Amino acid sequence: MKIDVLDHGFVRLVSFMQPAAQGVNEDANRMDPPRWTGDLEIVRNARVSYNADWRSEREEAAEDKPYRADKDERLIHYLWKNQHTSPFEAMVFTFEVQAPMFIFRQWHRHRTWSYNEVSARYTELPELFYVPAPEHVGRQSKDNKQARTIGEALQESFELSYWATNERMGSFPEAVRIHSQEAFKLYKYCLSVGVPRELARSLLPMNTYSRMFATVDLRNLFHFLKLRLHEHAQYEIRVYAEALLQLVRPICPIAVAAFEESIGL
Repeated sequence: MKIDVLDHGFVRLVSFMQPAAQGVNEDANRMDPPRWTGDLEIVRNARVSYNADWRSEREEAAEDKPYRADKDERLIHYLWKNQHTSPFEAMVFTFEVQAPMFIFRQWHRHRTWSYNEVSARYTELPELFYVPAPEHVGRQSKDNKQARTIGEALQESFELSYWATNERMGSFPEAVRIHSQEAFKLYKYCLSVGVPRELARSLLPMNTYSRMFATVDLRNLFHFLKLRLHEHAQYEIRVYAEALLQLVRPICPIAVAAFEESIGL
């Protein structure tokens, strides 16, 4: 599943932890329930502490006990509420992400993830760059050094003379677009005359799109989402966090519900 983000970005779920194929284990008590979700991996890892990790529909039926999904739900909510978080590390996801470089620099601060990114030393980057929509520009916050106030517009007349084109740009998004186009022209020219890719890339602005594979367990994904879904997080990374949450919700619905409850979503 792929979710488009911003103007040229996206998030795609590449893979996630799943049980081994059903039926390969001769121990009937260790058959996986037919309605597997990632939540089962969490409760198994929690219940191993009292040697009840392989309880399943088949095992419950053998003991004439009906399967009770609500027991799993109560356990997951209890674990997350009381910060018994290691069982959540049993679920692992890999995502493909295309985002502006300045978003990746924030993302990479989360060092519990594993990252593999396209290298501009090895390949020419496509001409893809982020231009913010006018309604998402806002103004620099007066009381928060790292934030902006969306909804508070810049002055109506944003006038800037651009030396490379002799154009006058009437808005910040227009300035971003023209500057990025000129940067890519120079980048491509330098590559065409033999400038090494590892140096030519230094000409590209931070709104250039890059692409990566990123792997993380559910516990550390929730930590990322807690920070990046916050209303004070930068808008551009917040929409990526929203896409990640949408992708994992069908796989671990109970765990996601417990997480959302804990942060007031």
